[in-house]
Amino acid sequence: MIVNPEKKTLKFIDTGLGMTADEVEEYITQIAFSGATKFLEQYKDKQMMNQIIRAENYRIRKNKTFRIACIVIVGMVLVGFALFYAATHMISGELMEAAGGYDTDVDAFTDINLFDCAGIAVSLMQILSILYAIVITIMIGAEKRNGVYSLMLERGYQTRQIYMAKLYATTVIAGIGYLLYVAVSLIAGAIFWHGTIEREDVTGFIRVFLLMLVMYVVSSYIYMAVAMNVKNAGMAVAVNLIIVLLFSTVITGLDQILADGDVFLRKYWLLSAIEQFAYIDHTDTTVRETITGLIEAVGYGGVAVFIGNTVFTKKKR
Repeated sequence: MIVNPEKKTLKFIDTGLGMTADEVEEYITQIAFSGATKFLEQYKDKQMMNQIIRAENYRIRKNKTFRIACIVIVGMVLVGFALFYAATHMISGELMEAAGGYDTDVDAFTDINLFDCAGIAVSLMQILSILYAIVITIMIGAEKRNGVYSLMLERGYQTRQIYMAKLYATTVIAGIGYLLYVAVSLIAGAIFWHGTIEREDVTGFIRVFLLMLVMYVVSSYIYMAVAMNVKNAGMAVAVNLIIVLLFSTVITGLDQILADGDVFLRKYWLLSAIEQFAYIDHTDTTVRETITGLIEAVGYGGVAVFIGNTVFTKKKR
């Protein structure tokens, strides 16, 4: 066989010991057909994924559970900020009264950087994780109950495609939820405290914000893996709540025993690490800590997706 790159030709020379002319023609036809088949299969796979993604976008927009969750996030943050605002002003008033009514430096309780407002509602972050666990499980449970996945399999979709599509939807849901949480926090900070922005804080805030976004999205992959593979939706919700609440509580207790209250095991458990980064002042978070947090998040995400997809693919339907 002679290859001519300039003319873009293949020339077969038969010395009498190789293939006949008919065999050569058949061989060339097979090569061409196999290449076309592979191309068509790849194109079909891409087309099917595009169809699933469009369907997932439609379901997200129309899903009542997701809409209610967004409303809950907004209400939760506003109520939390209102209570915090009332408490800080009450403390400020009591300190001024104790000081004899003089103008003391109690404004420190209410003079808050706008970027800090994204972390004021840190006590609500566990509630946000609980909300993710419940919402994702309910949405997936409803699709399983309505036979959505069985119907997709009947139409020729692969289990891998179904799982990847749900992974996309989970990423969108978790990402929108956290972005909404931060946006409302900043707006509430501007309303309640007239917060200011310090230029030197911008880089640190963006770094921590992106890290927290990745961590929250990845944590939702854990809830999704449970929801996709536990048959009963109620049981899946229970398992995810145990992951959110019990695991973090147990690990915190072990830190109290083994590390005398210091952060030791908690920094290796994703949901506890989220809270730890939230408590840290964004100006004090180093690049190394950010990279370490990203590596931890990617590790948890990779394990959750691998186990979830493997179990889902091998299940009998």
